[in-house]
Amino acid sequence: MSVRRIDLFGVPNSYWSAIDNLMARQMYEGTFRNTVVVLRFSEERPSLSIGINDDGDRIDPRRVRERGHIPFRHLCCGGGAGAFTAGLPLILYYYRRPYRKPDVTLLSQSDLNGQANAAALRRFGFTAEYRAIGDTEILIGETRYKVMASYAGNYALPDYWSACSSLIWGPLPPYTARVYGECIYHYPEKFEDKETKTPQARMKPLKEVAEQQGIAIDCEEVIEAVIEENVRALMGEDVIVREAWAPEEEEELARTVPFFESETWIKRLSTKQLCAMAPAGSRLGVAVYKARKLIKASLILNERGEIQDCLLTGDFYWRPQPTLFSPGALQYFRDALRGLPLGDEEAIRAALESVFSRPDFEMPLIRPEDVFQAIRRAGERLLPVEAYEEPLRTHGG
Repeated sequence: MSVRRIDLFGVPNSYWSAIDNLMARQMYEGTFRNTVVVLRFSEERPSLSIGINDDGDRIDPRRVRERGHIPFRHLCCGGGAGAFTAGLPLILYYYRRPYRKPDVTLLSQSDLNGQANAAALRRFGFTAEYRAIGDTEILIGETRYKVMASYAGNYALPDYWSACSSLIWGPLPPYTARVYGECIYHYPEKFEDKETKTPQARMKPLKEVAEQQGIAIDCEEVIEAVIEENVRALMGEDVIVREAWAPEEEEELARTVPFFESETWIKRLSTKQLCAMAPAGSRLGVAVYKARKLIKASLILNERGEIQDCLLTGDFYWRPQPTLFSPGALQYFRDALRGLPLGDEEAIRAALESVFSRPDFEMPLIRPEDVFQAIRRAGERLLPVEAYEEPLRTHGG
């Protein structure tokens, strides 16, 4: 069976979330076909994003728009914040495969995706390595540089998979890099275990690497190789046919793209919203803990010191993923922790273990103890809910 390939040019990256949603609808309706989508962005319509599991308070959509960029939140994608403009093409893969532990999981599909990305780069002579979800790296001297981001997500249906290869071909334009720093809060804890301490410093454009190493390639050649390797690894197919969206698909995308750029969607998960819903007199605890991925815990405590609500956000990956209408795995943690005294560490650990032991739950690279450490730290930093301020305000953006 062939795989269709659709190429889009000059669209904002909010199309990504709209395409995720379109593919889910087609799966529900029984009209889905394995699909690859290539998005090429322009400097005229740059986008800034946060991940599906991110705290919406870390981005200021109004400020993003004022600076000529388009804000959005991902739908079927873990990971953290990103910037998308010319020189940073994105390849999306949509396919079906029944979820089955331990063989077909977020980790196994992400590994296939990342290994395929590295294999594609090695075809050109790069010493590319895939080490963990999110990163395809090239070693230059003693420093590792990220040249491609990747992930696999399982969304909406047990057999719906979406994966991506985000190629860092060219440099981020200076103005977009500045806006990325001004409009999105970057947790300093994220770089505690990194050789470099800023988002841009640990990345290097593949075009620049190729020039330094005397490898003669262009971006389209890399895109072709990455697609071939991923279609073979993820879908088990070799035949790829170029097509265009059907008119009804184009109409659906045009209708839904604005929603994924809206404050309603971007702020759907936020500590500020959590505080607004808390009863008067509640206390808030917020802390960030860096394990293999970053975990931010926001806790609402009542006057007896019991957990009344919680929000776990960060650049991690988990299943079930949130959908348009469901918080996904977050609800498991809320249900397990609600009513527990913050001081009862044994009960909290047992509650976390109960979530991790669910057959439908997965959180690659993260252990129950990592989530516990984020909760414990949040419990040490309590304040009235009325005193909470968004991080871009308290840190100056």
